[in-house]
Amino acid sequence: MNTNSARYKWISTISQCLFLCLTMMVLIVSCSEEDVLETDADLLPFFQIFADEAEERGITVDYEAARIEGLIQDISNPVVQGQCFYNEEKPRKVIIDEVYWNNATFLEKEFIIFHELGHCFLDRSHLDDPDSQGNCVSIMHSNPGVCNFFLTQNNREDYLDELFSN
Repeated sequence: MNTNSARYKWISTISQCLFLCLTMMVLIVSCSEEDVLETDADLLPFFQIFADEAEERGITVDYEAARIEGLIQDISNPVVQGQCFYNEEKPRKVIIDEVYWNNATFLEKEFIIFHELGHCFLDRSHLDDPDSQGNCVSIMHSNPGVCNFFLTQNNREDYLDELFSN
């Protein structure tokens, strides 16, 4: 066997071993990785208020067990203020538009978080039914044009009772 052939065989063997080692490392790391839930600090108080209100109505909220996180990000569609993303293999995500969040009042922030957690945690869909005066009967309405919606301290309890009762 000449020197070049032996050197080639040695390099080929080392390359194969390195490839196998790297492949095994990738498999081990990818199999042991768990999704880490991350919720933006600005959203945490509102997630807690949602959990507290649910608890008052007999519903236990565990975001870890439900695999739900919340993020403030730019949403490119200007008419969308918040979204809930479902994916069986990843955590559910409540995404709140950054511009909306930065300009919203406390009650508006509470509304958008409760609405999106209505989708992500309570598995609620939109409910666009108006009452006899044309007011939305649910915090889960699809957009402001379908019925009149004004969340105030006076009607907040009624809207939350409806949210957590269905």
